[in-house]
Amino acid sequence: MRSRRRNEDEPEKSDRWLISYADFITLMFTFFAALYALSSVDKAKMEQFSGSLNQAFKVIEKPIPLIDNPKTMLMEDVRKATGSLQGITVKNELRGVVVTFSDSLLFASGSAELRPEIYATLEKLSKLLSAVPGRVDIEGHTDNVPISNSKYSSNWALSCARAASMLHFFIEKGIDPAKFSIAGYAEFRPLESNASEEGRRKNRRVEIVIAK
Repeated sequence: MRSRRRNEDEPEKSDRWLISYADFITLMFTFFAALYALSSVDKAKMEQFSGSLNQAFKVIEKPIPLIDNPKTMLMEDVRKATGSLQGITVKNELRGVVVTFSDSLLFASGSAELRPEIYATLEKLSKLLSAVPGRVDIEGHTDNVPISNSKYSSNWALSCARAASMLHFFIEKGIDPAKFSIAGYAEFRPLESNASEEGRRKNRRVEIVIAK
């Protein structure tokens, strides 16, 4: 009798809900951490992931529809326009979508005159740029080897002339000149060290920055 009375007198434990609450918080943390980690994956992988969550935890009735990121879509469009040409890269940076052309793809050595064989690619790109609402910056870059011809007095002049050459091509295709700006940075914004030929090759480039 005494034992029974002691059990009846014991207060009912009221902290059992903490166990379920802790499990719920852990599950939600895992869910959102996984979403963050997968924020840059493609649409198919994202929907596959949400489907797996549904099977494992029964927390999602349908796969999460992934809304296409405008910058991701723009990058895909640029890649389609430029095709499989070697010497063109497309990157997503804080300043916007950056399309980088190696100088040899666009110009002869020491020249700012566009090669005729690049016209078709630039024309496709011009149609894309004309539909972009934001600003478009064109930047010329060189290596640190001093230029040695009578037309350009320095790498500053050459880098500016190359950016201007691409600008004039796009304007001639009917794009509003007001959306453009150009700059020439000579050798002072390198991607790699100018100590090697490979580094100098990567530094000689023209970049089109499509502002976000």
